Amino acid sequence: MVARQDSSSKPHAGISCRRTCRATALLTHVASLAGTALQIVGLLFCLCRLGLADESASSETLTTVVIKTSGTPDMPVEISGRILIEAQDGGVLLEERNGRIRQLTPAVIESKTPSNVPFSAMTNDELGNELLSQVQGGFEIHQTDHYVICSNSAEEYSGFVGKLLEQVFDQYFRFMDEKEIAVRQPAAKLPVIILQSDAEFKEFAAAHHPETSFEDTPGYYSLRDNQMLLMDLTRDRSLRSSTAIRKRLADQPLQVATMVHEAIHQLAFNTGLQIRMADNPVWLSEGLALYFEPIAPRSSNLWTRPGLVSGRHHPVFVRHSENGATEIPLRDLLSVDNAFLNADTMPTAYAESWGLTSYLFRQQKDGMQKYLTKISQRKPLQRVSPEERVAEFQEAFGKSPDEIERETVLFVRRLRPTR
Repeated sequence: MVARQDSSSKPHAGISCRRTCRATALLTHVASLAGTALQIVGLLFCLCRLGLADESASSETLTTVVIKTSGTPDMPVEISGRILIEAQDGGVLLEERNGRIRQLTPAVIESKTPSNVPFSAMTNDELGNELLSQVQGGFEIHQTDHYVICSNSAEEYSGFVGKLLEQVFDQYFRFMDEKEIAVRQPAAKLPVIILQSDAEFKEFAAAHHPETSFEDTPGYYSLRDNQMLLMDLTRDRSLRSSTAIRKRLADQPLQVATMVHEAIHQLAFNTGLQIRMADNPVWLSEGLALYFEPIAPRSSNLWTRPGLVSGRHHPVFVRHSENGATEIPLRDLLSVDNAFLNADTMPTAYAESWGLTSYLFRQQKDGMQKYLTKISQRKPLQRVSPEERVAEFQEAFGKSPDEIERETVLFVRRLRPTR
C-alpha cells in the first residue's frame, strides 16, 4: 500500500501500496489536477491543485518556507527543503531533507526565502533521530548497509527484517542490471519503522494518514514521507533466535510478501524507476511489486528472487481468461485506474497486473526498457491522459494492446505456480 497526507493544509489521501487490495485504491489517489484525481494503487496520494501552468524546474538549493497550519493559524511553522515545482500562482512542491514532500498552496505560504546552501539528504544519524522523534519511547535504531530501521521489536526481529530488506535490495539491482534497465542508487539510506503490536501500528498509521483504514494491513510505504511502516509479524519480543522468528513468519506467507511488496515500492520511487507525485499507472506500480513479492518458504529469509509464479494471482488470472481474453480489457487497464478502485474488479486488476508484468519482463525485454524509460521521465503533478497512456505503451512495445493481451493470456496460462 502507498500512503500520503500533507499536514500543512487540508488532509490529503496518499499512502503506500498496501498488500491488501486497498493498496491499489490508495495508489490510485495520485494527483488532483484541475479537479481530476489521478490514481495509483495502494494508497498513494491525492495531490492538491497547485496551478501547474508554467511551473519552474526543481532547485538544488535550500529554501526556507514559513507556512500557516490549520490547527494554529496564528503560529506559523518554518520548514526548509528543495523546491521540486514552483507554480505560477506561487504554490510549491517542497521536498524536506528527511525525504518528506509537502504540497503547499499559496493560501498557506507566508514567505519563501531561497539560499545558496546546497540541498542534501539527512545523514544516517540525522535520519535515525528523525524517526525516533515520530515514535514513543522504547524504540531503537538498527542500521544496515542501505536502511535505517527504527523499531521497538526484539533486536533479533529487526535484524531478520534488515537481512530480508537487504536481500530484496540486492536482487532488485541485480534484476534491473540483467534487464538493462537504468536505475540509480538511493540518495541516502531508506527509512523503515517497525511497530511491535497491532495496536501501535494502527495508532501510528491512523495518526499519519487518518483518511485511510489500515485494517488487515501489516505494512505500507508512504509516498509522502518516503518511509516504510511495518508491523512486527511475530508480535512477540521474547523470540530471540532467527530460527524461532523464521518459523513464526513461515506461517504468514502473505504478510511476509507484504514486506517485499512495500520494499519494492520504496525502491522504485528512490532509484529513478518511478517519480514520486507523478502520474504513475497503477497497473505498473502494483505489477512491479507483485512480480517481486512471492516468497520462497524453504529459504533462510523466506524470499530469494523476483519472478516466481504467484500462487495467489495466477489462479485468478487463469479463471478470468478462459475465453482467451482478459476480463478487464488490457486497453482499459492501461488507460485508466478505475478497476483498482472497485471491490468487485480489484482482485482481477491485481491478477492481470501481475500477469502482464510477468509477460513483459520475460518476453518483451526491449519494449520494457523503452516503456520504463518513458515512465521514469514523468514529471510530478503532470497529468497523462488515457489516450497518451495507451500511445506510450504501444510505441514502446510496437504492438497494440489487443495483441499484447492475447500474448499475455497464452503466456500466463502456461505458467505453473511455484510449490
